[in-house]
Order: sequence, then C-alpha cells, then structure tokens
Amino acid sequence: MKNNRYLTIGLLTGFIVGGCIGVLAWVFLQNIFAIPICASIGILIGIVIGTVIDYQKNHQEK
Repeated sequence: MKNNRYLTIGLLTGFIVGGCIGVLAWVFLQNIFAIPICASIGILIGIVIGTVIDYQKNHQEK
C-alpha cells in the first residue's frame, strides 16, 4: 500500500466529502438516495485523482 498512498487518501477524502455533499443534497431534495449517490461519485473522483498522482510519482521514480 506504500506505492498507493495518494489513492488511499483520495478514497477516504472522496468518501467523506461526497457523503457531506450527499447530506446537503438530501436536505434540499428530500431524496434518500442522494447520500449514497454523492458518496459514490466522491469515491470515483478520489480514485481518479489518487491514481493519476500515484502513476505520475511512480513513473518519475523509474
């Protein structure tokens, strides 16, 4: 997991931020599915950003 440090950080941050945005969306939309959908989108964005950063770091080391 040492090589995927930013991926792990991206997953955790994306889940937390996405969950918070989901709660805010739920307050305004009154749709219970807003929380898991926004958390999932946050995780996907965290995966993409973390993977890109880890790839660039690993590519520069070689």
